[in-house]
Amino acid sequence: MQLSANDISIGVTMYRRLDFLEQALASAVNQTVPVRVLLHDDGCLDRRALDRMLAKFGGRVEYHRNEANVRQFGNMNLAIRRSPTPWISVLHDDDMLAPDFVERILEVAPEVDSCALFCGATTFVSRDGEPFFHKNECPPGARWRMVPLREFAAKNQFAFPGQLMHRETALALGGFPQNSVYSGDWDMWFRLALAGGAAQLAATLSFYRSHESDGRYTSESNRSGRKAACCAMQVKRNLARLRASGQSVEFDRAEWLEKYGPLYRELLLNAPRMPRWLLRYNRRILLRTRPATHSARMLHWMSRLLGNSGMRLAGRAHLLRGRLGMRMPQTF
Repeated sequence: MQLSANDISIGVTMYRRLDFLEQALASAVNQTVPVRVLLHDDGCLDRRALDRMLAKFGGRVEYHRNEANVRQFGNMNLAIRRSPTPWISVLHDDDMLAPDFVERILEVAPEVDSCALFCGATTFVSRDGEPFFHKNECPPGARWRMVPLREFAAKNQFAFPGQLMHRETALALGGFPQNSVYSGDWDMWFRLALAGGAAQLAATLSFYRSHESDGRYTSESNRSGRKAACCAMQVKRNLARLRASGQSVEFDRAEWLEKYGPLYRELLLNAPRMPRWLLRYNRRILLRTRPATHSARMLHWMSRLLGNSGMRLAGRAHLLRGRLGMRMPQTF
């Protein structure tokens, strides 16, 4: 397929947070192959600070402010509708694109017959920008692949930033589900892949910032304990869509648990404040998985021995380590 820089724009979405916005905008503006960059403001309260920030980019960022707050997924849908180009990448204000994001996709595009979504590998970074995890679902040695739908249905194949979607296909599918609690992005990506295919690059296209700031959808889902339940329901929705397309697939809980792999760090950080019934749900999922490290085995042991109390106790101990300045693993 033929694709040029003139076909691509980057829509950056923001609400009230300015902490990381300049880095997000810089990653979009300073691409090795420049494209148009649009900022979609869903309710910034400090307009003077925002104006000073935008002035640094010398007019290279086109600014749009929503008339009323439409929340995260609504703002993402507005970014798609306002896109002046047939291909659009949506970037959150706390994430970053790799400097060669556009260049890498343009290199691969001529080898792809057709698709409605491009995605790639992602490096996870801390609040301060320090890398701690790398996600790449491409087979070893492959430059790119078309994502298998059955695989995509059971597990989201990439973190949010670093995608490029076909605007008209996204609009025809109705965009992101406006009232999603957590998995609305995965829902959109899977429907795009089902409609037109998804081309996944092995190259690192983005940097996903992991932090626990207030007002962040991911943080809110983790704290409440709803993340695992949302992911399980999303798998079932995806499989239902595959069945509707004529494929014979069923939900395999054991397979899903193996692919899902609960992130123990998230459980430890949030177990002390989860509602009892959601903590019990997460504990049951945890105990159905195979612990791969000593720390994970200890959490399993405490959960089996003390139930919810064991999870809360382990979480408080983990938080205390952080307050004492002891090293805490990002994931294990």
